[in-house]
Amino acid sequence: MPLTGWDTYRRLDRLPYLQDDSRTLEFSSFDRSGGTYEAYTGNDNGSGGCLSTGGAGCVIAQGTGAGEISSIWFTNDVNGVRGDVSAMGNIQIELDGRTALNAPLQSVVNGSLGAPYMFPLVANAQQAGGGVYIKVPMAYRDSMRVSVQAKLKYYHVYYRHFPSADGVRAFDPSDHADDVVAALQSAGTRDPKPALAGTHDETHTVDVPPGATLPIATATGSGSIAALRLRLSADSEEARSGLRLRISFDGHQTVDTPVGEYFGSGLGTDPVRSLLFAGDPNGWMSSWWPMPYGHDVHVSLVNTTMNKIAGVHTDVAYAPDPQWAKALDNHSAGYFTTVSDSAPTASGKDWMFTDRSGQGKIVGVNATMRGTRTPTSFSPAAPTFLEGAERVYVDGLRSPQLYGTGTEDFYEGGWYFLAHIEWAPDIKAEPDHFPIGGTNYSAPFTGMPAHDGASPGCADYCLSTYRVMLADAIGYRSGIRFGMEHGKRDLIDADYSSTTFLYTQPDAAMSNSDSLDLADPASRSQHAYSAPDSTRYHLVSQYEGTQDAVAVPGTVDVGSGRITFRLQIHPDNRGVLLRRISDQIAGNQSAEVFVDDKPTGTWLQARSNNIHRWLEDAYPLPGSETAGKTEITVTLSPTPGAPPWTASQYSADSSAG
Repeated sequence: MPLTGWDTYRRLDRLPYLQDDSRTLEFSSFDRSGGTYEAYTGNDNGSGGCLSTGGAGCVIAQGTGAGEISSIWFTNDVNGVRGDVSAMGNIQIELDGRTALNAPLQSVVNGSLGAPYMFPLVANAQQAGGGVYIKVPMAYRDSMRVSVQAKLKYYHVYYRHFPSADGVRAFDPSDHADDVVAALQSAGTRDPKPALAGTHDETHTVDVPPGATLPIATATGSGSIAALRLRLSADSEEARSGLRLRISFDGHQTVDTPVGEYFGSGLGTDPVRSLLFAGDPNGWMSSWWPMPYGHDVHVSLVNTTMNKIAGVHTDVAYAPDPQWAKALDNHSAGYFTTVSDSAPTASGKDWMFTDRSGQGKIVGVNATMRGTRTPTSFSPAAPTFLEGAERVYVDGLRSPQLYGTGTEDFYEGGWYFLAHIEWAPDIKAEPDHFPIGGTNYSAPFTGMPAHDGASPGCADYCLSTYRVMLADAIGYRSGIRFGMEHGKRDLIDADYSSTTFLYTQPDAAMSNSDSLDLADPASRSQHAYSAPDSTRYHLVSQYEGTQDAVAVPGTVDVGSGRITFRLQIHPDNRGVLLRRISDQIAGNQSAEVFVDDKPTGTWLQARSNNIHRWLEDAYPLPGSETAGKTEITVTLSPTPGAPPWTASQYSADSSAG
């Protein structure tokens, strides 16, 4: 049963658990064309537009079945005042057919509504570097819809979709969650997890010679690291980037990362106040990620510099707990893992935060970016490497499951984090009170805690960013590829460094069990495919994302009548992911799904793209309808009044039991 709502933040000790079968998805205003190949014209990622009309006026997110809205972000401007969303009017959020919120968006993000809509669960542009957000977790059992009144520009909505409503408690607008608000407001000052019995600390003060690996903590038995803290007697960028933290759990090293990025800032010593890591200038750096182990754990510091790093104070807190040995052994929980890399970006290729197989979930990203401001069509000097968007591919799907609108947008800021750049002459109202290079901020979930202009360590413009992903953690069952463009279409090169935080197991928990190719008569016959009201056409188009310049030919069945087919599945499954390749020229394709004549919900795909028309999406089938079976009959009944249902291929991925 997934943790939902306020329990996600009350029970951070359960963060390592993996198997809830939820899928994290995103609606956003990304440019459906992918953008031109003109590097200095900026992107057109505010052109995604409304999915449909309804609610407050313009629908930006819509889903059926059980799920949870985890993060809503916007940026806009009024008369050149960037981050001002007052012209957008009301935001309306409907859950299970009831209105959970209907109020002026600017008032909501200003905190005017009171708990739980108060900082840091909501933030305005001055609190979040140019963007505004709502991070109140809103679970629903049947449906959701998010809409705004007017003047839509840049937005994203992260949400989770569950295979069933079992155990999901719908959002209660009257629950102010005062304990959660208080915990978030004290972020960065204390461990946010519940206290663990038997916790004890191992402390040292050590000198780490150049090139040396020095153990600082060891524990045996089943338990977890509850907290890890360091203090550098001589804090510097060299020490933060050159001193690395290495951790091995149960004989496998999964953490190897520079201490600066690990604690939230790979650039400078500015304060960091996130929920799960923190830093005081010239003081302690702390992290509170729960890190379970089944048998043993070993923590070391590695000095990769040419100089001795003297007087490093360390404090590692352990808590014995017998649950972790079993949970890690049966893969219901994952090992805390970091993926760290530092290199010049490569033209035409996304910067990779992580590209791995197995199962797990991403729970955070810290990044350090060093680039050059360049002349553009809208400014004589802009950090255009920030024009790139995140693209996340999950479990082998050909379409990105998440596709964002810009680098600072992913970190839920905006307008280059309100950087004071030289705007074009026709833009006169840029506020003059922001420091050159941007406005530093550090909040529980997102931050840009440090930036630098031209200096000995920065050729022109450099910044450090982070995003902690809890309710919006990105789970995967067989693999994940998580990249970020550097500039529009990866056309602006820079020097990047990043550390991605995950919980992982090396073995995949899902595999393909059958595929139906509608262009192949033998495959249609073998799978007893029946769609008497459908017609067929040939399509040559592309998938969105990293392959949007690659033409793919195929055949599409289209119709509004009932569709049935059979698929083989693994009998020891605890759920099946039904995948479809379709033509997304028309949005809001919708069909009721039956498994062996039992209804499982409605498959709604609200997105559309008339340029890159191929889309592979997925619909989770609950284990209650698939477990123990070797074959299922799937029936799709298109929703009356919806656009015709399209498909080129169906396949089934079975989750391991």
